[in-house]
Amino acid sequence: MKMMTVGLCLAGLICYAAILISIPLRTKKLRQNAGTQYLPLKQTSSAKWIAIALFGAAIICVLPFRDMGLFVNAILIGTALIATEIAAREGANRGMAGVYKDAIVLGTQIIYFVNIEALPTLAYENDPENTGNYKTTLSVVQRNGSETTLIFADEEDREKAVETILDLVPRLRPR
Repeated sequence: MKMMTVGLCLAGLICYAAILISIPLRTKKLRQNAGTQYLPLKQTSSAKWIAIALFGAAIICVLPFRDMGLFVNAILIGTALIATEIAAREGANRGMAGVYKDAIVLGTQIIYFVNIEALPTLAYENDPENTGNYKTTLSVVQRNGSETTLIFADEEDREKAVETILDLVPRLRPR
């Protein structure tokens, strides 16, 4: 059983290393695919993603010394890898928040304009009966039917981003 746990941990560490190695590659791909930046957006600079990634490695490294059974160990390694993947997305997108020629990047979200079907928030934001919760958010309906909510740092950032998006993609203007 001990050898299975060690083997599982080694496989987990290999996957962990692959996820971390992919961060610069993801950043490079994003820079290529998004195009020229038209509007930088405010983004909280946080090193939490590094702490999460390190914690993921710690979980994997502790397991051979604290055997909890193969099934539980596999679940813990899987959880550590998922957390590391989320941290890697944050790390790859750090400093990239903005509206680009072909996409908007905010936090871990990258939405390409060709995939956007509509911006439904724009249709009702000036309605006097609206509660006003749209001021820092923007709902995006994508072509695959999913809806994503982008959360901006403040109202000014949202207004500038919406203005820039509508200038770049006029078909998204509400009718």
